[in-house]
Amino acid sequence: MRGKPIIIILILMTFILFDTFFIALAENGQTVWNGYDLVLLNTYDVQLVGQNSTIEIYEDKLVYSGEYIIKNKADKTLEVILGLPSINLENIQIIDKGNALKYYKRNGNYIEDKYPSEAFPKVDKWHTYSLWLKNDETKIINLKYESKLINNSKGVFSIRFNKNKGLINSEASMIVLVLNNFYPYNVLDTTGVAAEKTLFGSNNQLILEMNKNSEIFGLDYELVDKLSIDRLDFSANKKLKNIATLFRNKDYDVVNALSDEYIDNPGDPSFDTTQVKYVKAEAYRKRADFEKYIEGIKGLDLDRLYPNRLKYKILYDLDRILEGESQDSQILGIIKLIQAKAFDDNEYIDKWMRDGGKDYMNIEQTVDINSPNKDENEEDSLIVKTINFFKLGNVINKVAGFKYLRVIVLIMVFMLGYYLGRRTKKRKNTVSYYTFKR
Repeated sequence: MRGKPIIIILILMTFILFDTFFIALAENGQTVWNGYDLVLLNTYDVQLVGQNSTIEIYEDKLVYSGEYIIKNKADKTLEVILGLPSINLENIQIIDKGNALKYYKRNGNYIEDKYPSEAFPKVDKWHTYSLWLKNDETKIINLKYESKLINNSKGVFSIRFNKNKGLINSEASMIVLVLNNFYPYNVLDTTGVAAEKTLFGSNNQLILEMNKNSEIFGLDYELVDKLSIDRLDFSANKKLKNIATLFRNKDYDVVNALSDEYIDNPGDPSFDTTQVKYVKAEAYRKRADFEKYIEGIKGLDLDRLYPNRLKYKILYDLDRILEGESQDSQILGIIKLIQAKAFDDNEYIDKWMRDGGKDYMNIEQTVDINSPNKDENEEDSLIVKTINFFKLGNVINKVAGFKYLRVIVLIMVFMLGYYLGRRTKKRKNTVSYYTFKR
C-alpha cells in the first residue's frame, strides 16, 4: 500500500505536464497573425495582374495598404466578386476611384458552398465585394485595414502574410514590410524575405521586401526595449515601479539616483537587481554618457537579464558606440561572447551584422601581460568556454523561461508535502501501545 501514493502522484504529474504542453501549443497557434491577399472568387476571365502592398508594424499594431491591378480579359462586361479573409481585421476599406465599395460579411461555410475551390484559404470570416468591369477594362483597387497583434506567453509577436497564388505576373508585384521604431535585435526570425533588399532606413525603420518566389511573408519579433522596462512593473515594490515610469518619461537623472538607492537597499527580495543595474546603464546610454554605460554593462550577468534576448540589444548598442574598434579587452570579450551566442541561436542580428561586415569573432584580442587583471581575464575566459562547450546557457534559459514552471513546482511541493504528511501520520498511528505504557 505504501507505493500507492507514489503512483497517484506520478499519474497526476503526467496529466499536468501533458496539459501544460498542449496548452502551450494551442496558445502559440492562436497568437500567430495570418493575413491574406484579395481573392477573385467567381471568374477566370478577370485576372489579378499586379500588386503593390505595404505592411507597417507599430509595436503591436499592424496597418495594411495594398494596391491591386485587376484586368477583364473577356470581350464582355463582367461582375467579379472579390473576397477578403478577414480574421481579426478592423477598419477595412476597399476603394475604387476614391469610392469605398459596399461589402458583405460572410462565413467560411458560405464561401465554400458558393465558390468551392481548394485554392482559397480555409478561414471562418470573409468580406466580399462586387466589382463590374467592361470588356478589356483595367481597374486599380486600393485595400486598407488594421489589426491588433497579440504576443505569446514569452512576449513574441508572429505574423504570416499569405500572398495570392492567383497573381498572374509575380514580377510586377512588390510586398514590403516596414517595421517602425525597430532595430535588428527586435527580430527573431524572418520567412520569405529578400535578404539583399533589406534596408535600415531613417527614423529607425527596418524595411524588408518579400522574395518574388515566396508564397508566405513571415516575421517573428520581440519588443525587447519595452519588455526590459515593463519587467519592473511586475514587482510590488513602489520604487521599482517609479523607476519604470520615470524611464518612460525620459527623466534619466532621477532614474539613476533611484536605481542607486534600490541597488544599495533592495526592497523586493524576489526581484533580481541585475535588471535594475541594466536600467541604470541604459539611462546613461540615453544621456549619451557612453563611458558610464560601458562600465555598467561590464558588471552585468547577461544570463540574468529579462527578456533573455536583451543581450542582443546590448550587442547592437555596443557596436554602434564602438563602431568596430575597441582597446578594452573586457568589453571586446563581451561582444564576442554575445555574437557567438547569436550565431549559435541563428539570430537575425548575427546575419545582419555579418552582412554589414561586422564580425567581431575575427578581431584579435590582446591582453597586456603586465595588467593586474590578467589572471581574472583568463579565469573569465575559461568559465565562458566551459559554458559554451556544455551549452549550459541554453538549458538554463529554456527552463527559466518556461511559463508554467512555477505552477508545476508549486504542485510538486504540495504533493510532496501531502505524501510526507500521510507517511508521518501513518507512523504516529502505528506506534506500539507499549511505547506509552510506563
